[in-house]
Amino acid sequence: MQPAVRGGRGPGLLMKVKPHLGGLPDHVRRSLRQANFAAALAFLSAVIRRDWHSLMITLITCSVAAVVTAFQYQVYTSFVRAGAVAPRYVGGAVWVTASSIECFDFPGVIGEDYSGQLARFLPQGSSRRIAFGFAGWTSPTGRRGNVAVIGIDGAAADDTGRVPDGGFVADVSDLARLDLSGEPGQVATLGNETMVLSGTTDRLASFLGAPYVVTTFERARSILRMDPSTTNFIVTGGPEPDRAETPGLLAEASARFPELAILSSTDFAASSSNYWQRKTGAGSAILLAAVLASLLMMILLANGVSRFLQRYSQDLLSMLGHGAGQRDIWLVTGGIAIVVAAVTLLATMLLTPLMIAVARPLFPWVEFVAADALVPSAAVVIALAIAIGSAGKAVRQFGPEAVFRT
Repeated sequence: MQPAVRGGRGPGLLMKVKPHLGGLPDHVRRSLRQANFAAALAFLSAVIRRDWHSLMITLITCSVAAVVTAFQYQVYTSFVRAGAVAPRYVGGAVWVTASSIECFDFPGVIGEDYSGQLARFLPQGSSRRIAFGFAGWTSPTGRRGNVAVIGIDGAAADDTGRVPDGGFVADVSDLARLDLSGEPGQVATLGNETMVLSGTTDRLASFLGAPYVVTTFERARSILRMDPSTTNFIVTGGPEPDRAETPGLLAEASARFPELAILSSTDFAASSSNYWQRKTGAGSAILLAAVLASLLMMILLANGVSRFLQRYSQDLLSMLGHGAGQRDIWLVTGGIAIVVAAVTLLATMLLTPLMIAVARPLFPWVEFVAADALVPSAAVVIALAIAIGSAGKAVRQFGPEAVFRT
């Protein structure tokens, strides 16, 4: 049994099966169906082996569209995470800030004495004061710029531990921009104060434009020239994210102090992410690009299956003439679609992390997360279903009457 491929490179589907099987025993009909199944697979294998140039065009176009979809979606999810990178770095259980403040990067000013007043509502261990603002920067080589200063009670670096007064921490992705090597002891100027690099972290990569620099709260308040006894945030709980107080306590505290916004750390991080998505529109634009790329992938996959049906219409009619049915045509068509979808999915999983690694110098805040790859993978599966469904009408045209028409 040998399949025929386009261009007369085979003798046709040599499957001499009688079309009327109703009077045959069950085991004979089952054997004939298995023979039809084997013939369809042989035809599919012959197409892949002998006409792979044509199939490769569909594979490449679908794979490119799928990789772009996955890359854009990873950029979108990374954008959402980076919008709240500072609150997640600080951690804690409950965040207290001025009322109507939605984002960490645009804070208000409150009195630090609120920490004591809120103690009976939020008995979640010790509280920390957080200061944030932008200040001038002079690197060890004398180059000037701006940095975003985060002051934290009990600030610590990932590699060297607690930050002393007069020390600061920088993210590893910003070292080159700050003219730092990453070795502790380098001297730079924040505002008008001389500071010493105490350590680094890899948890503050951001799209903000100005690198984050972490120091102690008192030093940050001095650099930012804030009024004494004021702060931007009060955070209860330690540096690790913790369970917030009961919603009842948060609601009671909010009612008692309407001039404050009192949120769990999870809610405040989500508020910061949503702020960047709403105000800039960048997140929506990235997500829209991912959706459009996925739609393009679906169209390309459906078009590839339709081209296959057109290209091999005579061979499929030959299969019908030798006893095959629509089920066998469906098998061949679905096999091509599954092959394209499988290669597309494999290319997505292999090439997307590579593209993110290549783009890391430009987008240090973008990272590949395996869980985020589930959505692009689902788009490939949906594209497969659409491709098979769109081929349904064409496959139904390959009925027994089509053999007599030809």
